[in-house]
Amino acid sequence: MRMCLHENSPEKDWLPVNNGVLRLHPYCIKCGVVKNVSSDKGKKIGYFINSLSRLREFLESRGYKVSQAQIRLIIKELESEGLQDTYALSFSHQKEAFVEIAKKYIRVSEDVIRNFV
Repeated sequence: MRMCLHENSPEKDWLPVNNGVLRLHPYCIKCGVVKNVSSDKGKKIGYFINSLSRLREFLESRGYKVSQAQIRLIIKELESEGLQDTYALSFSHQKEAFVEIAKKYIRVSEDVIRNFV
């Protein structure tokens, strides 16, 4: 899946934010995706790779082995899910997706994974 290189439109649309208040939102003139203008800004993929690295170090210090293949599979799925698109996604959405993906490949509780995001 190729990610769009978003360009803001000159016009903006009135749309609700998370708390229900209407606010002007720019949108991409190429693909039509509405830009996230909330305070819950998305993070770049490097943030989640660093979180994954800290999680791996923690688990390995406790005797749980996390292979390089598991790490690569998680990163590949994060990229294919479009989590690097900070234009449209909120951090809370990215965080939930990260937890679900990491949980598939690393058999630990959600709480342990959430502590590293």
